[in-house]
Formats: sequence, C-alpha cells, structure tokens
Amino acid sequence: MPMPVLGGIAVGLLIALVQLRIVATHPEPDPSQPDASFKPRYAELVRPPAAWLLLILVAVACVPIAWLTPALRPGWLVWASAALILVAVDARSTWLPIRASLLTEVGLALAIGAGALLTGDAWFAARSLIGASLAGGLFFLLWRVSGQLGFGDVRLAAMAGGLAAMGSTQWWFAALLGGSAASALWGLAVSAWRRKHPSPLGKAFAYGPGLWLGPWLGWVWVSLAPS
Repeated sequence: MPMPVLGGIAVGLLIALVQLRIVATHPEPDPSQPDASFKPRYAELVRPPAAWLLLILVAVACVPIAWLTPALRPGWLVWASAALILVAVDARSTWLPIRASLLTEVGLALAIGAGALLTGDAWFAARSLIGASLAGGLFFLLWRVSGQLGFGDVRLAAMAGGLAAMGSTQWWFAALLGGSAASALWGLAVSAWRRKHPSPLGKAFAYGPGLWLGPWLGWVWVSLAPS
C-alpha cells in the first residue's frame, strides 16, 4: 500500500479507538426519557466482537481517502472513523451519544481549519461552515415540525453538510439528497425486518446510517458527473 493509505488507516484507527472509549464510558440517558428503557447500554454496543468489526470497517473506509486532495483528507478521516462508530451506535440503539457527537464535531472543525490552511483559501472554510449551517438548519426545521427526528440527527446532518461542502456546492447537494434517500431506504429495511422481529421501538429507526452515507454518495456522484 502507498504511504498515504497506511498513514490514513493509522490515523483513522487511532481516532476510532478514542471514540470507542468514549462510547464505552458514556453515561446512560435518564430513564425517564422516551424509549430509554429499551436502549442497550453503550458499553455493550462496543464490546468485542463488535469493536473489532468496527475497527475493520474504519480501516476499509480510510483506504479511498488517500486519493482525495490533501485539504479534504482530515475531514474524511474523521468521518470514516469517529462518525462511523457514532452512527453504528445509532443503528443499534437509535441514540447518538452526546460526547461521541462532540468528538466528531471537534474533529471536523479542526479539519476545516487544516483544509483552509493547506489551500490558503478562506472560502474553503466559509463554504464548509455555510454547508453545515444550511444542512443543520433544514434538519432543525424537520425536527421541530415532524417530531420524528432526534436533535442528534440535526447535529449529524450539520456535520455531513459541512464535510460535503468542503468539496464543492454540487457535492453538498448530492450528499443531502443521497443521505435523505439512504435514510428512507434504511427505514424501509428496518420496517421490513420488524414485521418478523417485533421491537418495542415500533416504527422508530435510526437516521444516522443514511446521513453518514450521504457524503459518500455525493463523492460518487461528483466523481461520475461530467466535468
């Protein structure tokens, strides 16, 4: 493997180990909160073999990042590691632990600054912050109106928007549409599964996996789109 690939995997795994530790020691939600009694304990979600599987997925997700421009790599390493573990917890519990979300947000914020320094372009940071604000604002409205989203999804949508906007405006639009479509498909898959495997959560499902896939789908779209 070329050195950028090995270096990226090493960094991604290091971030992932920190995130796994944060999840394993994260306080449980107040039992009075809706559906809290149905939630698996955070520590149980990141024990072996689940932790080993997550680390393998992180390593695989870090491989293609070496072919991005240097300014984009830091943000994508955070997304392929800290954010991946965050949405994996969401997929299995429908909860996004606050401290794990905070690590992802801080990592992406630092990545925006690093990208701006590498490019010497203030618009790089401005575009990313605008993308995060617009995506987060849209999901904030959905959170207030629909009642179907958790506020953690609003934060995750802002992160996905900021990451995609680092690439381009087109990437941002493709990520938002792709993430929304992926979330809808994930919801259909969960509903189909629960017809034979009833859950106390009823129709509730995690939006995190779809939102996480959004920037990846945007990357594919931008790469295939005619220049």
